[in-house]
Order: sequence, then C-alpha cells, then structure tokens
Amino acid sequence: MAKRKLEDIIINVVRKPTPYEMVVVFKPFLPDKVRNEADAKVEQIIIDAKGTVSLRDIWGKRYLAYELDKHVEGYYVMYQFEAPSLSVDGIKKAMNRHQEILRYIIIKKDLKEGTGTKIKVKKTITREESEDRKKANK
Repeated sequence: MAKRKLEDIIINVVRKPTPYEMVVVFKPFLPDKVRNEADAKVEQIIIDAKGTVSLRDIWGKRYLAYELDKHVEGYYVMYQFEAPSLSVDGIKKAMNRHQEILRYIIIKKDLKEGTGTKIKVKKTITREESEDRKKANK
C-alpha cells in the first residue's frame, strides 16, 4: 500500500510542468521575416517538448556586454513557459542547432510565496517638503 502511494507521488512530480524563463539573443541584422521565423521555431521547440508558452516579451535590439561571434548587438526575446523538467535537455539540444541564435539561457523560476514583496521603495519628496523638514529640524 505504501509502495503504491510513493509511485503515484513520483509519477505526479515527473508529470507536473515546471515554470521556466528563457532569454534568447538572436543575431542583430537578421531581416524581420527571418527573425520572425526563428522566433516561431523557438516557440515550436518548446511546444514539441510538451511545454506551453505563457509569455513572449520582445526586448528588441540591445548592446551586448561583450562581443559574441563578432557581434556587439543582439536582438533579445524573453519567453516564459512551462514544461516537464525532463524535456529541458531536449530544448537545449534543439536550440543549439539554430544558427540565428547567438546565445540563450534557461532559468527555472522560483515561485515561493512572498518573493519580492518586501522591497522598500524610496519615497521622493518635493523641494518644498525638503525645505519644510529642514526648518522643522532647526
């Protein structure tokens, strides 16, 4: 009986999709048509790996921190997706085959409750409020 429950737990953990973020840097001087096709290929790679793309955020052309393959700029696109953890290796292998991509990184998202909720925001004050505070302190 205990063995059966353990097997069910293991199967459920393996099948449950894990949230990921992936940033892809495409070559900067690709024509729009080629870049859109490459973007569609990336989404199809995720779908073929039994994943679902929940968000695609186009950051556009930006300077690279260092030169990659004689490029100083790259076209950035960020994807948020869910996929089984076992399929990430397949996604990486498929991404390495595309010559339109300079670099990519896949990060497992952390979904802990309350993450980032205790960030302090500095309140900006006007010049008049600043002068009033100085007067009150004297």
